[in-house]
Amino acid sequence: MAPTDTLTSILPDATDLPPWQVKSSKHLLHDRWLKVRADACVTAEGVEIAPYYVLEYPDWVQVVALDAEDNIYLVQQYRHALGVVSLELPGGAIDANDASPVEAATRELREETGLSASEWEYVSALAPNPATHSNRSHIVLARNVEISGKPVDDPTERIRLIRMPIRQAIKLALEGKMIQTIHIAALTLALHKAGKWDASALVDRS
Repeated sequence: MAPTDTLTSILPDATDLPPWQVKSSKHLLHDRWLKVRADACVTAEGVEIAPYYVLEYPDWVQVVALDAEDNIYLVQQYRHALGVVSLELPGGAIDANDASPVEAATRELREETGLSASEWEYVSALAPNPATHSNRSHIVLARNVEISGKPVDDPTERIRLIRMPIRQAIKLALEGKMIQTIHIAALTLALHKAGKWDASALVDRS
């Protein structure tokens, strides 16, 4: 049974929530990083919504990288829109020549951190914001990670590699010290998949 079939079987019938009709569409911006599309939409009740802006990003991949000692590798880097240094998972955009999200994860982990892994597992795909973003964010779990080289020297992406116990990373996430929403979701799902998500032991019950 496909995931969509499972979802349909447990949720109410969605036939009363039909998609909007798109009467016209045009791109206002088109570069290597992003396309901005303006749609003229009409709802099933005949309400016009125009322009409705859609951001067409490439798909992304996030890597939850674990070593044999139950440590996780995270990265810190400056994020300009918010003007902060953010603690995140390694990852990035999936390139057109990447054969799969796992291949993209392998490349991104190597380029950003110099790490490699002996075991890779695809976890899931999430929608960063299905209201305005057309892309998906793929989650890949890497096990038995170790340093195998040097990261790519990219002057536009200065990254600090941080290795910490998995439990410490969970604690930081629960304390709001990791602020990248998609990365928190990826961390939760991948650690659950690996049998490593145990937040109950970190909750203060005093």
